[in-house]
Amino acid sequence: MSVTPQGRKIAIIGASGTLGKPLLSSLLASSAGHTITAVQRADATSTFHPAVRVLRGDLFSESFLASAFAGQDVVVLMPPLPHIISLQEPAVRAAALAGVPYVFPAEFGPDPFATGLIAENALLQKKKQIRDLVEELGVGSWVSVVVGPWTEYGVGFGLWGVDAKARKATLWKGAEGKANSASAKHAGEALAAALSLPEAALTKVKNGAIYTPSLRFTQRELLAAAQKVTGGNWTVEEQDVKDVVKEYEEGLARGDEDAGHAKFFVTHSTEGKGADFEHKIDRELQEKLKTLGLGEETLEDAIRATLA
Repeated sequence: MSVTPQGRKIAIIGASGTLGKPLLSSLLASSAGHTITAVQRADATSTFHPAVRVLRGDLFSESFLASAFAGQDVVVLMPPLPHIISLQEPAVRAAALAGVPYVFPAEFGPDPFATGLIAENALLQKKKQIRDLVEELGVGSWVSVVVGPWTEYGVGFGLWGVDAKARKATLWKGAEGKANSASAKHAGEALAAALSLPEAALTKVKNGAIYTPSLRFTQRELLAAAQKVTGGNWTVEEQDVKDVVKEYEEGLARGDEDAGHAKFFVTHSTEGKGADFEHKIDRELQEKLKTLGLGEETLEDAIRATLA
């Protein structure tokens, strides 16, 4: 399939972060000829490729942001999770003031239309607030690049119940559903490819999602892959998922934010919640994304990269 990449003027908040780095690398490698602006806080010290324009200022100021976004085709938002609302709200309003056609909010993970997941996860409810704000303002459109939870977090911190570094796992009885996932590297490549889509393709997903995960597995399949990668002896236990959820709910009631992150992954292993969106992938669009630079990875590859 032949696809001619479309160059765009792209402003990014969070360009130096976990997703920002592979995104920039992919955008700079693209033949689309994008014009890239990294918008950073006033005291930021991150350095970038000479081709990236850098603007620094108050990220909570709509006037500064509107000035930074003037003339841009796309605004990409990748704030730290604690600022998922506080940094995105002024940015979305500023993008509307500047007349930016597209906003890619901090999605890059679960399906924004998975009502079962949203109902049980405060983080996803906050993300919905931002999407709703874009639609309420009615100037630009949002686009969600959906890959599922990143393996760096799920595997790297043992949040999926499989701690590859410590070689121990807790399997959740009653949570045997498949979930889609990807590494942050894949997410960055997917986002860059989406930003390079011809306008005719991108306009079809206005206020919608591009489903492009690299992986799909159950918790037991994740454990098997991790054991293959690490070798050695593992300690494996089982726990009823209802007891696991109860523990995390009690933690949330005490104000334990880590309990919320852990619950996020438990719900992603529960069948029927919406974590498995393989059936929503547009195969023709997926081929276009591959032509535009989206690579492939295996679960074992992702685990090795996480442990490196």
